[in-house]
Amino acid sequence: MNTKKILISILVAFISGFTVVVFLDLFHRGKAGFFSLLSSLPIYVYFIAFLIFTSSYFLEAFRIFYLARHRGYKVGFFNALYNTIIGYLFSFLTPFAMGGQPFQVVHLSKLGMDSGYATGIMGTRVLENSLGGAVIALIMLNTSLGWILKRGHLVIIGIIISLSVSIAVVLAMLKPKILMPLVRMSSKIVKKDLEKPFDKWRRNFELGVNYIWKDNFHLMIFDVLEWLATLVIQIYSLFYVLSFLSDIKLNFWLVFGSVNAVNALAYFIPTPGASGGIEFTYQYVLSGITMDSGIALKAVTAWRIVAYYSQIILGMMFLGMFRRIGLGGSE
Repeated sequence: MNTKKILISILVAFISGFTVVVFLDLFHRGKAGFFSLLSSLPIYVYFIAFLIFTSSYFLEAFRIFYLARHRGYKVGFFNALYNTIIGYLFSFLTPFAMGGQPFQVVHLSKLGMDSGYATGIMGTRVLENSLGGAVIALIMLNTSLGWILKRGHLVIIGIIISLSVSIAVVLAMLKPKILMPLVRMSSKIVKKDLEKPFDKWRRNFELGVNYIWKDNFHLMIFDVLEWLATLVIQIYSLFYVLSFLSDIKLNFWLVFGSVNAVNALAYFIPTPGASGGIEFTYQYVLSGITMDSGIALKAVTAWRIVAYYSQIILGMMFLGMFRRIGLGGSE
Protein backbone atom coordinates (compact mmCIF):
# COMPACT_ATOMS: atom_id res chain seq x y z
CA MET A 1 0.00 0.00 0.00
CA ASN A 2 1.62 3.25 -1.19
CA THR A 3 1.35 6.65 0.45
CA LYS A 4 -1.50 7.77 -1.83
CA LYS A 5 -3.62 4.71 -0.98
CA ILE A 6 -2.88 5.13 2.72
CA LEU A 7 -4.01 8.77 2.65
CA ILE A 8 -7.17 7.82 0.75
CA SER A 9 -7.94 5.09 3.30
CA ILE A 10 -7.44 7.51 6.19
CA LEU A 11 -9.71 10.06 4.50
CA VAL A 12 -12.44 7.46 3.86
CA ALA A 13 -12.15 6.20 7.44
CA PHE A 14 -12.43 9.69 8.88
CA ILE A 15 -15.40 10.61 6.68
CA SER A 16 -17.18 7.35 7.56
CA GLY A 17 -16.64 7.76 11.29
CA PHE A 18 -17.38 11.50 11.26
CA THR A 19 -20.62 10.99 9.31
CA VAL A 20 -21.92 8.33 11.70
CA VAL A 21 -21.00 10.37 14.79
CA VAL A 22 -22.72 13.49 13.42
CA PHE A 23 -25.80 11.46 12.45
CA LEU A 24 -26.00 9.84 15.89
CA ASP A 25 -25.56 13.20 17.57
CA LEU A 26 -28.43 14.67 15.56
CA PHE A 27 -30.60 11.61 16.10
CA HIS A 28 -30.03 11.23 19.84
CA ARG A 29 -29.25 14.73 21.04
CA GLY A 30 -28.68 17.21 18.26
CA LYS A 31 -26.94 19.70 20.53
CA ALA A 32 -23.22 18.96 20.54
CA GLY A 33 -21.05 19.12 17.47
CA PHE A 34 -18.21 16.75 16.66
CA PHE A 35 -15.51 18.89 18.24
CA SER A 36 -17.68 19.55 21.28
CA LEU A 37 -17.88 15.81 21.77
CA LEU A 38 -14.09 15.58 21.67
CA SER A 39 -13.64 18.38 24.19
CA SER A 40 -15.92 16.66 26.71
CA LEU A 41 -12.86 14.85 28.11
CA PRO A 42 -9.65 16.38 29.52
CA ILE A 43 -6.43 15.68 27.64
CA TYR A 44 -5.01 13.43 30.37
CA VAL A 45 -7.92 10.99 29.99
CA TYR A 46 -7.14 10.66 26.28
CA PHE A 47 -3.47 10.15 27.10
CA ILE A 48 -4.06 7.47 29.74
CA ALA A 49 -6.57 5.62 27.55
CA PHE A 50 -4.04 5.76 24.68
CA LEU A 51 -1.31 4.27 26.86
CA ILE A 52 -3.64 1.52 28.07
CA PHE A 53 -4.59 0.50 24.53
CA THR A 54 -1.05 0.76 23.16
CA SER A 55 0.37 -1.42 25.94
CA SER A 56 -1.48 -4.38 24.39
CA TYR A 57 0.96 -4.28 21.46
CA PHE A 58 3.72 -5.57 23.70
CA LEU A 59 1.67 -8.64 24.56
CA GLU A 60 0.94 -9.26 20.89
CA ALA A 61 4.62 -8.83 20.05
CA PHE A 62 5.67 -11.27 22.77
CA ARG A 63 3.21 -13.81 21.32
CA ILE A 64 4.83 -13.63 17.89
CA PHE A 65 8.33 -13.63 19.41
CA TYR A 66 7.57 -16.69 21.55
CA LEU A 67 5.81 -18.72 18.85
CA ALA A 68 8.62 -17.97 16.39
CA ARG A 69 11.43 -18.84 18.82
CA HIS A 70 9.64 -22.00 19.98
CA ARG A 71 9.97 -23.42 16.47
CA GLY A 72 13.49 -22.17 15.94
CA TYR A 73 12.89 -19.00 13.94
CA LYS A 74 15.10 -16.12 15.03
CA VAL A 75 12.63 -13.27 15.04
CA GLY A 76 13.75 -10.49 17.37
CA PHE A 77 11.33 -8.79 19.76
CA PHE A 78 11.58 -5.43 17.99
CA ASN A 79 10.73 -7.05 14.67
CA ALA A 80 7.82 -8.77 16.40
CA LEU A 81 6.70 -5.39 17.74
CA TYR A 82 7.04 -3.88 14.27
CA ASN A 83 5.00 -6.77 12.86
CA THR A 84 2.28 -6.16 15.43
CA ILE A 85 2.00 -2.38 15.12
CA ILE A 86 2.11 -2.34 11.32
CA GLY A 87 -0.31 -5.27 11.26
CA TYR A 88 -2.78 -3.15 13.21
CA LEU A 89 -2.06 -0.18 10.93
CA PHE A 90 -2.99 -2.08 7.77
CA SER A 91 -6.03 -3.58 9.50
CA PHE A 92 -7.12 -0.02 10.30
CA LEU A 93 -6.61 1.02 6.66
CA THR A 94 -8.28 -1.87 4.81
CA PRO A 95 -11.96 -2.83 4.32
CA PHE A 96 -13.40 -5.12 7.01
CA ALA A 97 -10.12 -4.52 8.93
CA MET A 98 -8.68 -7.61 7.24
CA GLY A 99 -5.43 -6.31 5.71
CA GLY A 100 -3.20 -6.70 8.73
CA GLN A 101 -2.84 -10.48 8.85
CA PRO A 102 -1.65 -10.89 5.21
CA PHE A 103 0.96 -8.20 5.81
CA GLN A 104 2.14 -9.95 8.96
CA VAL A 105 2.47 -13.27 7.12
CA VAL A 106 4.51 -11.65 4.33
CA HIS A 107 6.72 -9.81 6.82
CA LEU A 108 7.40 -12.94 8.89
CA SER A 109 8.19 -14.85 5.69
CA LYS A 110 10.80 -12.19 4.83
CA LEU A 111 12.33 -12.79 8.25
CA GLY A 112 12.80 -16.46 7.34
CA MET A 113 9.66 -18.02 8.82
CA ASP A 114 7.84 -20.62 6.74
CA SER A 115 4.72 -18.97 5.28
CA GLY A 116 2.55 -21.94 6.28
CA TYR A 117 3.53 -21.59 9.94
CA ALA A 118 3.12 -17.80 9.79
CA THR A 119 -0.37 -18.26 8.32
CA GLY A 120 -1.17 -20.75 11.07
CA ILE A 121 -0.17 -18.17 13.70
CA MET A 122 -2.37 -15.49 12.15
CA GLY A 123 -5.22 -17.89 11.38
CA THR A 124 -5.25 -19.01 15.00
CA ARG A 125 -5.67 -15.38 16.07
CA VAL A 126 -8.57 -14.88 13.63
CA LEU A 127 -10.25 -17.96 15.11
CA GLU A 128 -9.70 -16.71 18.65
CA ASN A 129 -11.25 -13.36 17.77
CA SER A 130 -14.37 -14.87 16.22
CA LEU A 131 -14.96 -17.93 18.40
CA GLY A 132 -13.67 -16.31 21.58
CA GLY A 133 -15.91 -13.29 21.10
CA ALA A 134 -18.94 -15.54 20.65
CA VAL A 135 -18.09 -17.64 23.72
CA ILE A 136 -17.64 -14.54 25.89
CA ALA A 137 -20.96 -13.14 24.66
CA LEU A 138 -22.73 -16.44 25.37
CA ILE A 139 -21.34 -16.46 28.91
CA MET A 140 -22.59 -12.91 29.29
CA LEU A 141 -26.08 -13.95 28.18
CA ASN A 142 -26.41 -16.09 31.27
CA THR A 143 -25.83 -13.12 33.57
CA SER A 144 -27.46 -10.34 31.54
CA LEU A 145 -30.42 -11.96 29.81
CA GLY A 146 -32.83 -9.17 30.73
CA TRP A 147 -30.66 -6.50 29.15
CA ILE A 148 -30.07 -8.64 26.06
CA LEU A 149 -33.79 -9.16 25.48
CA LYS A 150 -34.45 -5.45 25.88
CA ARG A 151 -31.59 -3.79 24.03
CA GLY A 152 -29.17 -6.41 22.80
CA HIS A 153 -30.51 -7.50 19.42
CA LEU A 154 -27.20 -6.57 17.82
CA VAL A 155 -25.43 -8.77 20.35
CA ILE A 156 -27.46 -11.78 19.24
CA ILE A 157 -26.67 -11.05 15.59
CA GLY A 158 -23.00 -10.61 16.46
CA ILE A 159 -22.91 -13.99 18.19
CA ILE A 160 -24.44 -15.69 15.16
CA ILE A 161 -21.92 -14.05 12.79
CA SER A 162 -19.00 -14.90 15.11
CA LEU A 163 -20.00 -18.57 15.27
CA SER A 164 -20.47 -18.72 11.49
CA VAL A 165 -17.03 -17.18 10.87
CA SER A 166 -15.50 -19.55 13.42
CA ILE A 167 -16.90 -22.60 11.65
CA ALA A 168 -15.56 -21.35 8.31
CA VAL A 169 -12.10 -20.64 9.78
CA VAL A 170 -11.91 -24.04 11.51
CA LEU A 171 -12.85 -25.86 8.29
CA ALA A 172 -10.29 -23.87 6.31
CA MET A 173 -7.56 -24.56 8.89
CA LEU A 174 -8.32 -28.24 9.43
CA LYS A 175 -9.18 -29.01 5.81
CA PRO A 176 -7.41 -26.44 3.61
CA LYS A 177 -8.15 -28.67 0.59
CA ILE A 178 -11.65 -27.17 0.53
CA LEU A 179 -9.98 -24.03 -0.88
CA MET A 180 -8.78 -25.93 -3.97
CA PRO A 181 -11.79 -24.97 -6.17
CA LEU A 182 -10.94 -21.30 -5.54
CA VAL A 183 -7.31 -21.99 -6.41
CA ARG A 184 -8.31 -23.67 -9.68
CA MET A 185 -10.59 -20.79 -10.55
CA SER A 186 -7.81 -18.32 -9.80
CA SER A 187 -5.42 -20.34 -11.98
CA LYS A 188 -7.79 -20.00 -14.93
CA ILE A 189 -8.21 -16.26 -14.36
CA VAL A 190 -4.48 -15.47 -14.14
CA LYS A 191 -3.60 -18.25 -16.62
CA LYS A 192 -0.94 -19.62 -14.32
CA ASP A 193 -0.62 -22.91 -12.44
CA LEU A 194 -1.33 -22.11 -8.79
CA GLU A 195 -2.22 -25.63 -7.70
CA LYS A 196 1.32 -26.88 -7.12
CA PRO A 197 2.44 -23.85 -5.06
CA PHE A 198 -0.83 -24.02 -3.12
CA ASP A 199 -0.38 -27.73 -2.43
CA LYS A 200 3.14 -27.10 -1.10
CA TRP A 201 1.88 -24.22 1.05
CA ARG A 202 -1.05 -26.35 2.26
CA ARG A 203 1.24 -29.10 3.55
CA ASN A 204 3.40 -26.57 5.41
CA PHE A 205 0.29 -24.86 6.73
CA GLU A 206 -1.12 -28.13 8.08
CA LEU A 207 2.21 -28.85 9.76
CA GLY A 208 2.17 -25.39 11.33
CA VAL A 209 -1.40 -25.75 12.63
CA ASN A 210 -0.66 -29.23 14.01
CA TYR A 211 2.48 -27.86 15.68
CA ILE A 212 0.43 -25.29 17.61
CA TRP A 213 -2.90 -27.06 18.04
CA LYS A 214 -1.83 -30.68 18.52
CA ASP A 215 1.88 -31.34 18.97
CA ASN A 216 2.38 -28.52 21.47
CA PHE A 217 -1.04 -27.98 22.97
CA HIS A 218 0.42 -25.79 25.71
CA LEU A 219 1.07 -23.23 22.96
CA MET A 220 -2.68 -23.03 22.37
CA ILE A 221 -3.29 -22.50 26.08
CA PHE A 222 -0.67 -19.75 26.11
CA ASP A 223 -2.13 -18.21 22.96
CA VAL A 224 -5.70 -18.13 24.25
CA LEU A 225 -4.61 -16.56 27.55
CA GLU A 226 -2.53 -13.96 25.71
CA TRP A 227 -5.48 -13.19 23.39
CA LEU A 228 -7.79 -12.77 26.38
CA ALA A 229 -5.33 -10.49 28.21
CA THR A 230 -4.87 -8.36 25.08
CA LEU A 231 -8.62 -8.04 24.64
CA VAL A 232 -9.14 -7.09 28.28
CA ILE A 233 -6.53 -4.33 28.01
CA GLN A 234 -7.96 -2.90 24.80
CA ILE A 235 -11.56 -2.88 25.98
CA TYR A 236 -10.53 -1.56 29.39
CA SER A 237 -9.28 1.57 27.60
CA LEU A 238 -12.89 2.07 26.43
CA PHE A 239 -14.23 1.24 29.89
CA TYR A 240 -11.87 3.80 31.42
CA VAL A 241 -13.25 6.54 29.17
CA LEU A 242 -16.84 5.40 29.73
CA SER A 243 -16.42 5.29 33.51
CA PHE A 244 -15.00 8.81 33.54
CA LEU A 245 -18.09 10.13 31.77
CA SER A 246 -20.77 8.09 33.52
CA ASP A 247 -22.16 8.80 36.99
CA ILE A 248 -23.35 5.22 37.51
CA LYS A 249 -21.18 2.30 38.54
CA LEU A 250 -20.54 0.21 35.46
CA ASN A 251 -19.85 -3.51 35.22
CA PHE A 252 -16.65 -4.01 33.20
CA TRP A 253 -17.53 -7.57 32.22
CA LEU A 254 -20.90 -6.52 30.85
CA VAL A 255 -19.16 -3.92 28.69
CA PHE A 256 -16.47 -6.47 27.78
CA GLY A 257 -18.98 -9.12 26.72
CA SER A 258 -21.25 -6.75 24.85
CA VAL A 259 -18.45 -5.17 22.83
CA ASN A 260 -17.04 -8.59 21.97
CA ALA A 261 -20.40 -9.77 20.72
CA VAL A 262 -21.00 -6.85 18.35
CA ASN A 263 -17.43 -6.80 17.03
CA ALA A 264 -18.32 -9.35 14.36
CA LEU A 265 -21.20 -7.17 13.23
CA ALA A 266 -19.19 -3.94 13.44
CA TYR A 267 -16.35 -5.31 11.31
CA PHE A 268 -18.81 -6.44 8.67
CA ILE A 269 -18.84 -2.83 7.40
CA PRO A 270 -16.62 -2.62 4.25
CA THR A 271 -14.86 0.63 5.14
CA PRO A 272 -11.20 1.06 6.21
CA GLY A 273 -10.96 -0.38 9.71
CA ALA A 274 -14.77 -0.83 9.66
CA SER A 275 -14.99 2.88 10.44
CA GLY A 276 -18.59 3.95 10.93
CA GLY A 277 -19.75 0.45 11.80
CA ILE A 278 -17.89 0.46 15.10
CA GLU A 279 -19.15 3.93 16.01
CA PHE A 280 -22.75 2.87 15.34
CA THR A 281 -22.79 -0.57 16.98
CA TYR A 282 -20.74 0.43 20.02
CA GLN A 283 -22.87 3.51 20.61
CA TYR A 284 -26.06 1.48 20.38
CA VAL A 285 -24.86 -1.19 22.81
CA LEU A 286 -23.27 1.21 25.29
CA SER A 287 -26.44 3.32 25.30
CA GLY A 288 -28.26 0.27 26.61
CA ILE A 289 -25.69 -0.22 29.36
CA THR A 290 -25.42 3.40 30.51
CA MET A 291 -29.05 4.26 29.69
CA ASP A 292 -27.71 7.54 28.33
CA SER A 293 -27.09 7.85 24.59
CA GLY A 294 -25.22 11.14 25.06
CA ILE A 295 -22.61 9.59 27.36
CA ALA A 296 -22.27 6.58 25.08
CA LEU A 297 -21.71 8.81 22.06
CA LYS A 298 -19.06 10.87 23.86
CA ALA A 299 -17.28 7.72 25.04
CA VAL A 300 -17.27 6.03 21.63
CA THR A 301 -16.13 9.19 19.83
CA ALA A 302 -13.28 9.77 22.30
CA TRP A 303 -12.28 6.11 22.29
CA ARG A 304 -12.08 5.97 18.50
CA ILE A 305 -9.67 8.90 18.63
CA VAL A 306 -7.59 6.93 21.14
CA ALA A 307 -7.83 3.42 19.68
CA TYR A 308 -8.07 4.15 15.96
CA TYR A 309 -6.98 7.54 14.62
CA SER A 310 -4.14 7.95 17.12
CA GLN A 311 -3.02 4.38 16.43
CA ILE A 312 -2.89 5.10 12.70
CA ILE A 313 -0.57 8.05 13.43
CA LEU A 314 1.56 5.83 15.68
CA GLY A 315 1.71 3.13 13.01
CA MET A 316 2.74 5.61 10.31
CA MET A 317 5.47 6.98 12.57
CA PHE A 318 6.65 3.45 13.38
CA LEU A 319 6.64 2.49 9.70
CA GLY A 320 8.73 5.51 8.74
CA MET A 321 11.14 5.09 11.65
CA PHE A 322 11.82 1.40 10.99
CA ARG A 323 12.34 1.99 7.29
CA ARG A 324 14.80 4.77 8.06
CA ILE A 325 16.93 2.68 10.44
CA GLY A 326 16.64 -0.50 8.35
CA LEU A 327 14.55 -2.63 10.70
CA GLY A 328 11.36 -4.52 9.99
CA GLY A 329 12.70 -6.43 7.04
CA SER A 330 15.54 -8.56 8.34
CA GLU A 331 17.08 -9.60 11.59
